[in-house]
Amino acid sequence: MEKFTSKVLMFGEYSLLYNSMALTMPFDKFSGKFSYPNSAKDKNQALTSNQGLRKFCNHILKNHTDERFMLNVQKFKKELDKGLFFDSNIPQGFGLGSSGALVAAIFLRYLDKAGDFKDEIKVLTKEKIKTLKATLGGLEGYFHGTSSGIDPLSILINEPLLVKSNFDIVPVDIPAFKEDGQHVVFLLNTGLSRNTDKLVQHFKASCETHGFKDKLENELTPYTNDGINSFLKADTEQLYFNLYNLVKFQLDEMNYLIPEKYASLVNEGITSGDYFLKICGAGGGGYMLGFTDKWELTKQKLSGQDLEILYRF
Repeated sequence: MEKFTSKVLMFGEYSLLYNSMALTMPFDKFSGKFSYPNSAKDKNQALTSNQGLRKFCNHILKNHTDERFMLNVQKFKKELDKGLFFDSNIPQGFGLGSSGALVAAIFLRYLDKAGDFKDEIKVLTKEKIKTLKATLGGLEGYFHGTSSGIDPLSILINEPLLVKSNFDIVPVDIPAFKEDGQHVVFLLNTGLSRNTDKLVQHFKASCETHGFKDKLENELTPYTNDGINSFLKADTEQLYFNLYNLVKFQLDEMNYLIPEKYASLVNEGITSGDYFLKICGAGGGGYMLGFTDKWELTKQKLSGQDLEILYRF
């Protein structure tokens, strides 16, 4: 069955909810696909997944009434009765789109006229993306309470996506990958899972205060947008300048999203300028996302941490 890879939100965590730009890219190290028990390596995992899917199927049956994208729930139920499960190695609660991959897989497998949709998705208009994003967000909201729809959308399209606004989302070219590129985007695995819904609710509560809302509009959003634009242009001097501002804002104003044991490492990075370590997705654990033009030095400074190169340019 079709495989769906994980994704990384490069820029736009949280500010995306309040109309900043965002940038996502595929990460093919992890993936998930539907399978049946006879191919399961872990029978307990298969059973647990199947039980969870049954609950989600019932939710879809009661709540998914989108006539633009009708799902064949009866087919879904029949396959669940045969033991269907989602065989995934995407870490849950780590910011790599585990629920987004599941939603994308369900959507494409059970969408009425899915074959026609696969042809249509090759030519994406703003209107198509707008309605698709809303539908996918409605489905993924089951897992997080609320969802922008960006994770399942980016996984479904499987290309870097630039979110210019809620209504303007386009595939985009990113700087060419270079095996020996000086500029390294990397992941740091904190090993800590987190509750995305609680973190999002905390952030939304902060946005109800005028002081933070002003900072969101006048600082966080511009830092995010400028960071995206400088990355896409490969303007590294401006990129690191914006990353400094972005990381410092997260450290000063959103420190509840940075695991306490990693706050000193985040601060060390912006103080020295050797690397810039920010939250990835919901924060609070999972993966953190780093940028550096001093990779060997960064590895020394972050020795003992679980690091992995995501991209070089």
